[in-house]
Amino acid sequence: MPQIPPSHVDLVSRPHGCVITTIAPSGLPQSTGMWFLHDHGQIKFSLLEHRKKHRNLRENPACTFFLMNPKNMGETIEVRGTATFEADPDKAFVTRVRAHYGVGGPPTDGPDDNRWIVTIDPTRINTTGGG
Repeated sequence: MPQIPPSHVDLVSRPHGCVITTIAPSGLPQSTGMWFLHDHGQIKFSLLEHRKKHRNLRENPACTFFLMNPKNMGETIEVRGTATFEADPDKAFVTRVRAHYGVGGPPTDGPDDNRWIVTIDPTRINTTGGG
């Protein structure tokens, strides 16, 4: 399995917004700006079960993570892969994501909002710049 190269670990470890792209039932790509965590060498993010991105990934787990360094737009990383899911019933993971971005506490989800931790299992990693 491809790994994030050392030249880009610092970039994915900082609290930047990324773009996650999924495939909609129509076959067209659907991209969304997201918060994420580089956690134990993996790209992870949190989704609410009722959101379009969650439904897309359940139907077709192919996805892409893309990040451009806001201070050096020639430094990018693209992680193409397959999404896997893990329940986050106590919202511990999403609380960690929020803390990484400077926001305290869990989100104000509704009582019936189910959260999922999504991990991208990479099949290909493309980078530019870095180091």
